[in-house]
Amino acid sequence: MPLSRGDQLGPYEILAPIGAGGMGEVYKARDTRLDRTVALKVAKADFTERFEREARAVAALNHPNICTLHDVGPNYIVMELLDGAPVKGPLPLPKALEYAAQILDALDAAHRKGIVHRDLKPANILITKQGAKLLDFGLAKRTAPLKETDATLTDPLTERGQILGTLQYMSPEQLQGKEADARSDIFAFGCVFHEMLTGKRAFEGASTASVIAAILEREPAPLAEAPSVERIVARCLAKDPDDRFQTARDLKAALLWSQNLQPAAVPVHRFRWPVMAALATIAALAGWGVSTLRQPPSSDSVLRLQIDPPAGTHFSFSTAEGAPAISPDGNYLAFIASGIGKSGLWIRSLTTGDARLIPGTETAGYLFWSPDSKFLGFFLGGAMKRLELSGGSPQTICEMPGSRDGSWSDDGQILFDVNRSALFRVPATGGAPVALTTLDRSRTERAHRSPVWLPNGRFLFSILANTPEDEGIFLGSVANPSERHRLAGADSNVSYVRSNHKSYLLFKRGQSLVAQEWDSSTFKLIGQPSTLADTVGSGLASTYVLAAASSTGLLVYSAHTGISRPTWFDRTGNPLGEVGEPGPYWMFRLAPDGRRLAAVRDNALWLLDVERGVSSRFTDDIRPMFPLWSRDGQTILFYRSFKPEIFRKDASGIGAADLLLPNSNFTLLDWSRDGGSVLYQTVDPRTQRDLWTLPVSPDGRALPGTQPKLYLRTQFNEAQGRFFPEPKPRWIAYQSDETGRYEVYIRSFPDPRGAIRVSTGGGQYPQWSPDGRELYYVAPDYKLMAVSIKPGLDSLQPSAPRALFSLPVEELTFSPYEVAPDGQRFLVRASPQQAAPLTVIVNWPALLKEPATH
Repeated sequence: MPLSRGDQLGPYEILAPIGAGGMGEVYKARDTRLDRTVALKVAKADFTERFEREARAVAALNHPNICTLHDVGPNYIVMELLDGAPVKGPLPLPKALEYAAQILDALDAAHRKGIVHRDLKPANILITKQGAKLLDFGLAKRTAPLKETDATLTDPLTERGQILGTLQYMSPEQLQGKEADARSDIFAFGCVFHEMLTGKRAFEGASTASVIAAILEREPAPLAEAPSVERIVARCLAKDPDDRFQTARDLKAALLWSQNLQPAAVPVHRFRWPVMAALATIAALAGWGVSTLRQPPSSDSVLRLQIDPPAGTHFSFSTAEGAPAISPDGNYLAFIASGIGKSGLWIRSLTTGDARLIPGTETAGYLFWSPDSKFLGFFLGGAMKRLELSGGSPQTICEMPGSRDGSWSDDGQILFDVNRSALFRVPATGGAPVALTTLDRSRTERAHRSPVWLPNGRFLFSILANTPEDEGIFLGSVANPSERHRLAGADSNVSYVRSNHKSYLLFKRGQSLVAQEWDSSTFKLIGQPSTLADTVGSGLASTYVLAAASSTGLLVYSAHTGISRPTWFDRTGNPLGEVGEPGPYWMFRLAPDGRRLAAVRDNALWLLDVERGVSSRFTDDIRPMFPLWSRDGQTILFYRSFKPEIFRKDASGIGAADLLLPNSNFTLLDWSRDGGSVLYQTVDPRTQRDLWTLPVSPDGRALPGTQPKLYLRTQFNEAQGRFFPEPKPRWIAYQSDETGRYEVYIRSFPDPRGAIRVSTGGGQYPQWSPDGRELYYVAPDYKLMAVSIKPGLDSLQPSAPRALFSLPVEELTFSPYEVAPDGQRFLVRASPQQAAPLTVIVNWPALLKEPATH
């Protein structure tokens, strides 16, 4: 029976009817819990358990071109309310391509999570002011062959006998009752795209049988309106799924490449045909292997490509530790990727496409190449390693905890920095590191970092200081390391590369990647910087260039935006609502009552009202991190990383922050429920990570005569500890890498007796449920895991881990979730896109502006 204004369906109040279809009626409604307007689609019958399960999987999708599914009821689904109209042809080719790219991006995001649309058609593609939006994603499924009299997928015949509905967009395998997969969606896209260009359906017929015959046996009419994409559409509409494009990303790349081949855009005589063929292949396949990329490109031709991580992994490019590194000769790409059994350092040949994972490198980072491209250097477990590409296992060059950011000189010296220290050098063949620079305390210098070798014994490096005028990019010399010349202030470190017999510096301005010509004889910049990419490494890696260039004109970079939004999820992964505005959130901590959120964003500490979504700046301290709430929610502790110290401040924001622990080498982890102990983790570069505690008053003040006390130190890294949630905590959950990767453990407190391993297959960021009956952690594949805990007097008995849902996050540098006080919801630092690809620019020097003078 139709619903009327004011009727209630669960927590949803009906406002007005929108329309009706074969499935049921659609209404505009109000979510009384979150006070938001939604679209509510009511079915004619109750949903099956399988439908609800699939719908909740679709609800986990978070993509700007997919209509958000908010909720599922017994016989209704609740969706984002959109203002737009179904896509309709004919459209000009540029506009059709614009919408096509958005549709394919949405399909790709869903296919990567194993979700197939199965009913792609113009009526399910809404064109809004924000672009194309896909509706009813993954909610239609056929499991039996279509009969001529089947009415479930077709509307009733009109008086003229013409079939309406989805039949014209079904793939041959769907018509034959076979299982639909991603390639079925690609067939349907081909039908839709054909209609977008021509205004006519690709397959027509006067009856059900004739339409089925057309799909199974005939080809669509030629695309006279757009001959440049006709072959691509024909491949989408291939009868055999194996003959179609296999992924939506491949298809999108082919469509965009088809336009780059227009004679007016790219002069054909500038290309060698083998190069063109190879580039077309890499664009169409989003592949890695193409030997002709080593050939010098034409002077003014530039190509941008997107490439994906190895199957079953995601790139770890959201922080500087995981920045990609391309060999100087352009033949190899080194990167960090994660996945179950596949985490660590990868090396991919750009000539053959072969990729290999280097065993035992799960925690490797800060990659750098030798000038002859024969060795790859990296840092692992407080040591610097080198790997010979011709074979063999990684060899240790030197051991120094906190070391990172290596640069390999032509004469076999490696320059590197040590966290919160100065620059060191060591022979590439191995030996004892020797300090090269020293911090000038009179200039408030705090660290020298990110060195880059230049010819003739010179080097570039960045200085961090307590005053902006003492910071920037500096030029140093091995002959006189105490002298340094400031070249410029900078928003990031700098990279040096030679290409086309010229020298360039690559660095960031704001969030843009820029390049500027560099005179290596006079050590002066020439002309003005030119933008190569608009967004490179924001958020957690805002001060690093997540890019690498070769002397052959290849540039690889990560377009990671760092944008996320705190979002509530239930235990099955169903999104329940968002908190605040999107932004570059680093970390956050939920108040004990769940009503406020302390979040680090834009290098500042903010407080968010969880219910209203309103935020206010909490402190102006420089680079505050790791906020902790007192049990009563009246006090916040935080760590100031700019000058390592720990402060306390009234949670009202009134008054100045009080210094709790000066000259601190600790980061904050947890505050016990009784308010008497704060748990810390060491960040001293000379040691491994250890766990410490500090006695404090319930309002976070230092107790007279007390000092931090060591809780747990082994030869391994112990981190991310959390107190058991009881007035006098008897246990601490933490992570340790004693097995070679992080796993979650429990030990007694205050004496760390008898480690109990909780996780299997890797785990990080443990958190207790409010009642202590469960322990959660994040698996290497980004699944949130739960372990039931049976407490005893002297021991705890954990159950086998079980997966709750996949976290929609891009990185795991900091804990990506918080547990609600009711223990039934999780606040997640949700990212709009997971497993972001890499971008490759072929012949990037052609993007540089011509300098006015030399």
